Amino acid sequence: MILERTNKTPFLVMLGSLIMSMLVACDGGESSGEATPSPAPDKTPAQAPAQTQASTPNAPKGSSTVQVPPLVVMPAPVDFGVVQPGSMLEAEVTLTNTSDRPLTIVNAQPSCTCTTVDLAGKVVPPRGSIIVPVSMKTNRSIGIRQAVVQMQVAGYGRFAKINLVAENSWGVRPVPSYVPLRENQQKPEMLTGSMILESVDKKPFSVLAIMGGTPEFIGFDPSKDAPRNQYRVRYDFSNVACQDIPPYWIIRTDHPKAALFDVRVRHDPCTKVSPGLAMSDFRSSAGVIPSGKMVPIEIVFKKPRRPITSVTSSNPMVTAFLSDDKPDGKDTLITTMISVDADMPKGLFQTTLTFGDGARSAEHVCYGWVE
Repeated sequence: MILERTNKTPFLVMLGSLIMSMLVACDGGESSGEATPSPAPDKTPAQAPAQTQASTPNAPKGSSTVQVPPLVVMPAPVDFGVVQPGSMLEAEVTLTNTSDRPLTIVNAQPSCTCTTVDLAGKVVPPRGSIIVPVSMKTNRSIGIRQAVVQMQVAGYGRFAKINLVAENSWGVRPVPSYVPLRENQQKPEMLTGSMILESVDKKPFSVLAIMGGTPEFIGFDPSKDAPRNQYRVRYDFSNVACQDIPPYWIIRTDHPKAALFDVRVRHDPCTKVSPGLAMSDFRSSAGVIPSGKMVPIEIVFKKPRRPITSVTSSNPMVTAFLSDDKPDGKDTLITTMISVDADMPKGLFQTTLTFGDGARSAEHVCYGWVE
């Protein structure tokens, strides 16, 4: 078997949000104005079908343009496992031609808008293979993230596919992955309940604060009990007005990979996100920072019609300004610098960043912890 390694520009699968079916991809599985993950990838590689006559010159004799090309993708899927949200993931994929004719990749189309691919013109030799590097950028929302790259091969009417999957999770995993107050208006409200917080590495950790306050544990007393690798904590929004229900439940721990993170609070309509501009994420964590320090916040604006020209902060103790913009032909990566005043009290802070393009605007929640 011939094995070739491509040293040309790798194709890059960058997920700003791997969610496609609706406007945003921040939370995954959300209805009512928020996106759901892309369809589950095929678990089996493409197999060479029986061949009949095709009308395309590159098609093998006796093939049909409605058949899948004889191109096997390994591994299938490309499974990155549990990863930190916002990670750049890299792997290598082997494309094997099981036929006796060369296969030319005419085009490769990813399943998300913020993806660039460089497979056009690549040729897989007969009974041979090529190795291609792949990389995937996950967004900040937790849960299973999937992407599919469909490869069009000359002479075949169906696609060969590269499937990629990863589980976005901080070092502490919430179970369930969101607070289900009311997922849609056809369901009853459940304003009280509980959630499990468990460490992915199974090591003990401490939950220090939730929404800046003392966590309400079930079956655990931090004054007497040793730290654990799993906790059950209670939430209660029964006395909170609709407009005051937070869209994100912000949790502070001492886990090195989960110092400050959020869990989506789903209530339709109280926490529904309906942005005026499409963004990869609708919240960002500035992390644990000292007062006065400048922190970059990066957001991908998806297919903007106009340049982003302004940003304002709703919290007078948080300063924000646009620092950089990097368009890639489709989307634009905007870097915003924020800082908190020296007089900011220690603990949790939040602000709403409002971005504008001169005609429309969109809000973005930003939070951090001052120490």
